[in-house]
Amino acid sequence: MSIFNLLIIHVGYVINGSRFQKHNPYRSTIDCKSSEAVGMKNIFKNILFLISVAVSEASFNEQYRVPYAASDRWETYIFNDKEYLIQNLPVNWENAKILCRGHHNGTLAVLDTREKAEFMAEALSELQFSIESIWVGARRDSAEDPEGYRWSHGVELRRTAGDVLPNENDEITKHYPMWLNRTHVPVPEGGADCVAVERVHHDKPVFLDLPCHLERPFACERDARIEVKVQNLKMVRCRTGLYHLFDGRMDWHQAAAYCLMKKMSLANISTMKCLKKLGLTMLKSRPSIESAWVGAKGSLGHWTWTDTGLSIFNPGLFSDAQPWPPLRDRSSIKQSGCLQVDRHATRTPVFLEARCERKTQFICYEGLPTLKTALATPSDDNYYYILVRQLFYWQHAFENCQKMNGSLASIDSNDIMIQLLLAMGENKDEPVEHIWISGRLNMTKDIAIDAITYSWYNPANNKRILDPKSFGDSSIGLYMPPWLDGDFTMDSSCLNLDRQDHLNGLVYGLPCDTPQYSVCMIEKSSSKVHQSSESYSSESQ
Repeated sequence: MSIFNLLIIHVGYVINGSRFQKHNPYRSTIDCKSSEAVGMKNIFKNILFLISVAVSEASFNEQYRVPYAASDRWETYIFNDKEYLIQNLPVNWENAKILCRGHHNGTLAVLDTREKAEFMAEALSELQFSIESIWVGARRDSAEDPEGYRWSHGVELRRTAGDVLPNENDEITKHYPMWLNRTHVPVPEGGADCVAVERVHHDKPVFLDLPCHLERPFACERDARIEVKVQNLKMVRCRTGLYHLFDGRMDWHQAAAYCLMKKMSLANISTMKCLKKLGLTMLKSRPSIESAWVGAKGSLGHWTWTDTGLSIFNPGLFSDAQPWPPLRDRSSIKQSGCLQVDRHATRTPVFLEARCERKTQFICYEGLPTLKTALATPSDDNYYYILVRQLFYWQHAFENCQKMNGSLASIDSNDIMIQLLLAMGENKDEPVEHIWISGRLNMTKDIAIDAITYSWYNPANNKRILDPKSFGDSSIGLYMPPWLDGDFTMDSSCLNLDRQDHLNGLVYGLPCDTPQYSVCMIEKSSSKVHQSSESYSSESQ
């Protein structure tokens, strides 16, 4: 019987009882009036009580369908005394973990029961914004990991042949866990080791394995949120950007998340020059800073910078000190923890391993990606392709690449064209649609016949760039880039590459004073890379 039927029966009973008391000949008139008033008062008390019970019962069953709190970028839902926050901010799995831990004071959502997974799919179906899949808190180390996928607290997320949904259109049973069938999808080179959740049939949950570097929205779970007052004390210009010293005591995860939300990262310090400048700034700040978090963590003896994934013991291209890094005690390095810069008035600043839960000040870094990061994944056998995210005129872009001991990208073959398009479209940041490449338009006039001819050439090597208007028998077998059909004019005499439909390119001339991004090519000979790093470092510092 529903709660509302009980409500009607109870109200009728109370009213009838009140009327009986009113007409009872054995009671006095005063008693009857008093009884009538008390009876009517009890009616309304009981009505209010039963309505509150009904609403409570409904809200208990429907609570995760109505956001507990919301903004234009996130919504939170309550389920089983946990608050789940769905953040519509695409980031990679590791950064999602950092943001849940540091910014939202929680963890990536653990959906270790069928009820939790179904709740999350139901919540996704009710969001005000459209999300296809979200990161959750399970992953494996690699395809060879014998423990397989596990939640952050160590519980296994099973995946067997019987857990795979054969077809998305198939009927979903009350099975847990259910995985999306991705057997027909080639396994990416870097693996598919992180777990996301999406929904099929509108509100049925399925898990799927994805490459950890993909950027997706994410879901956190938490108990509480603590606000910390933060003040930007000082800025230090070094390397290719700015280091920001913040006063506001946070643990390492909170500090890392704060930097990310400010479109920065916890500092990667790769030169002694920068380390000394930061140590002096920490000393002269008010309040004076004894130690501050930077962007490195250690696990089982492996210490890495979080923005590059490279070992802190790798001196890299910018290093100006040996051995690197300068540690408080190199003879007994801790196996796990987080890294701080520690300074004293009478000594050079050093790095210090500390418990990640310790609350202290921190340093964020804002600037261009380091050359080290760009070189970490070479593009082909001959060149590094470095996307420069600064708006330059063509001549400035050309000279900037020379300062890096490289050259503005030139499309001498289809293979290089593909590498440039990949650098534009599949970099870790926003895709780029247009870049400067090495090409200038030349005009010659034949006075004898009063004819003007146009030709494109590469100023880096003075070689001719083939175009449809100059193509002849002598050009057969040579590479000609994909040109926009149109006339050449000297007011558009600098060469531009457009990215069309992901991996289709289109080249044409633009006015040379158009500000846009560029790609530099640096040869992969060790001597040239070393010279490039010194040149780039000295210019930026």
